[in-house]
Order: sequence, then C-alpha cells, then structure tokens
Amino acid sequence: MQISLFDDLEKKPTTGPKTVLLIDGNNLLNRCFYATVKSVERLPKDSDSRLTNGVSSFVRSLLSYRKSLEATHIGVTFDEGRGFRARLYPAYKDGRKETPRELKLQFPILKEVLKCMGISMFSSKEYEADDLIGSLATALKEDKVYILSNDKDLHQLVTDSTIQIVRKGSNDVMFDKNTFLEQYNGLQPEQITDLKAIAGDSSDNIIGIPGIGDKGAYNLIDHFSSVEEMIKGDFPSSLKRYEEKVKKHEEDVLLAKKLTPLVKDVEVDISSLTSTLDIDGTIGIFGELSFHKLLEEIKTRKIDL
Repeated sequence: MQISLFDDLEKKPTTGPKTVLLIDGNNLLNRCFYATVKSVERLPKDSDSRLTNGVSSFVRSLLSYRKSLEATHIGVTFDEGRGFRARLYPAYKDGRKETPRELKLQFPILKEVLKCMGISMFSSKEYEADDLIGSLATALKEDKVYILSNDKDLHQLVTDSTIQIVRKGSNDVMFDKNTFLEQYNGLQPEQITDLKAIAGDSSDNIIGIPGIGDKGAYNLIDHFSSVEEMIKGDFPSSLKRYEEKVKKHEEDVLLAKKLTPLVKDVEVDISSLTSTLDIDGTIGIFGELSFHKLLEEIKTRKIDL
C-alpha cells in the first residue's frame, strides 16, 4: 500500500453565500511572465525544457488570492481572438507588439495546469475574456465578486459587491464603486465607455476624436453624460472649442462607443465555477512541471489547496 505525503489534504465542501474570484487569464499571465523574467537562459523549465516562469507565478498568485480573499469559487477567462469587435472595426487592436515566443508557449501549459487542478476556464471566439468576466459578474450580482486584472475596461463592472483588484507596483488597490467615483470625480463606472470612445485607446487602436484627450473627454461626459447625448446636444460656451472636432468625427466616436462597452449577457454557466480543487491532479501536474517549491509549500501548509 502506497501512502502519499498529501493524503491528509481533504477536500473542503463549500456552503452558503459565494465569494467568487474571476481571473483575467491573459492579463495575469502577462504580468507574471514579465515580473519574473530576467534572461531566457535563466528561466525555470520543466523536465521537457519548457519555460514555466509565468505559469508557476500565475498558480502561486491564484492560490494566494484564493486564500486571502477566502474565495469559495474560481473561474479563469481567456481570449481566443478579437471577436465581434474586429468585424465592426477591422483595425481593432492592430499595432500591438507581437507576444514573445517565450510567453506565447506558456499559455497551453497554463491551460493544462488549470485543467489538472480542476479550475474552470471560459473562452469564446466571438467574445473577449473581458466580456466573459462581465457576463459572469452580472450573473453573480447577488454574490461577492473579485476580478483580478489590471485592465481598465473592467472598471465599468465595479459595484459595491464587485471589486476589481488592480496591481500598482507591489501593492493591490481594491477598486470598488467608491474608489471609481473618487478617481473619476463622480462619473459612474459605465461611463468609462464614453470616456474611452472620445479620448481613444492606443492599446485597442481605438482612435477616438483627434485633439481631445482624457481631460476633454471628462469635461464632455461630465456635461452631456454620454456620447449619444453629446452628439445631439448644444455645446455651452465652456465646451465650444470641442464642438467642431465632435461634429467632424461623429461617425468615428459612435463606432467607438459600440466597441467599448463590455457584453454582459453572454451565456455562461456559473454552476461550473470551481469550488473544490482536484488535489491529486494538482500534485501530479506540479510534479511533472518540476514546481518543487510549490509542492514543498503545499506539504508544509504554507499554501492551501
């Protein structure tokens, strides 16, 4: 009879209200890769010489936040492409730098790890990872939801019970509705879509209205409330300097406003969110990938499964 050092790690049933951790998989793996990369030659590899620095850091972050937030359920979303927005605007996200090969090769490894751990993953060719998070958060509006991502597009989802965890330097900012109201001087979270449509977003190749930046966009939305109201509204003297630019780029800004809101009604199965990790699968894949330090920390209960 073979006895494992991990046999006493019992699965813990979850009951009562949910505390859900939703992870933007692309965003977190990118952050973990660049936070731990020094030189390719020195990056940790598994027994097959596959690079794993981003994956091991991702897993450590997932387990750490799961513990500190006392999350009862977890889900990870991934992009599969540019989705419907690329049909509306073919230049959507053009100009982005090519993902380094060393990072690109870690995505399938990460998905393999999450599958072995029993972590639910969500992806779609039609919708982006942010849309899936938006739809999950909307379906979970009665529960406590934490969104782990630095993507500002997700600010539009924050409420009193849906909180975005934004990493700034070595600290986390818990970005709830009050934090948004303070940072954006009273604008509502959903109005981030109007600000982005006017000021543009170089990371998504959304041009916005040339000549109007963040401050101008804020002034316009503070007065008109939305892009649509701005298009048909009368400009007061304090905003007259923007009127000609708005009229000239009316079609552009209306198109941008179609691109910026997150889709919140994608059909998602919240019952498939992970409530219990697969301990055997986790231990097995960590061993295969030579995650020796993580295994040691699990054995000594520095990390909980």
